[in-house]
Amino acid sequence: MFNRNKKRPVVMLIGRKSRLWLGGFAILALILGALRVGAMADVSHTDFSGQPSLPVSAAVLDGSSIQFQVEAVKPDLSGENYFVNYRLKREQFRQETKAMLAELLNSTVMKTKEQAQEKWLELSMKIQNEEEIENLLKIKGFQDAVADVFLENVTVIVYAPSLTPNEVSIIQDIVVRVTKVRIDKINITTKK
Repeated sequence: MFNRNKKRPVVMLIGRKSRLWLGGFAILALILGALRVGAMADVSHTDFSGQPSLPVSAAVLDGSSIQFQVEAVKPDLSGENYFVNYRLKREQFRQETKAMLAELLNSTVMKTKEQAQEKWLELSMKIQNEEEIENLLKIKGFQDAVADVFLENVTVIVYAPSLTPNEVSIIQDIVVRVTKVRIDKINITTKK
C-alpha cells in the first residue's frame, strides 16, 4: 500500500508545528544572546586592547618620501574616555543585534517575523530613551552621562566626583519622565 522507498522532501518531514518550534528556538537563542551581552555588569573593561595606541603623524619632505613619527600613548580608562568607550561598545552591540534581527525580519515564518518586529521596536525605543536621557542630562549641566534602559530598571552613570541630593533628584526626574520607571528602580553611579 505505501511505498517506503519513496523519497520525501525535507519540508514534508518537518511539519508546521515543528517549523514553529524551530522558529521559536531561533528567537529564544537570539534573546538569550542579547541577554548575555546585556548582562555584562562590569563595563569598565571597555578598552579595545591591552596595547598602547600609537598616534601617527606623517610629513612629505621632498615630494617622494614620507617620514613617520610615532608616539606611544597609554589608554586612560578614567573620566571622559570611559564614556567614549562605553558608547562605542554599546553601539557595536546594537549593530550586532540589528544585524541578527534583520535576518529574522526576512523570515518566511510569520510568528518569527512578528517577534523580530517587536524586538526591533523594543530596541528602537531603548535607543531613543537612552539618547533622550543623556541629552537632557547634558542640557541640565552634567558634563557627560550614559544611560542604560531596561524593561524594569534604568542605570545612569554620570561624569562627576560626587552628586548632591539636588542633582540626584534632577536625574531621577528626567529618568521617570522619559521611561515612566519607578524611582526605586533607578540606579545612579558617578565616574570620575
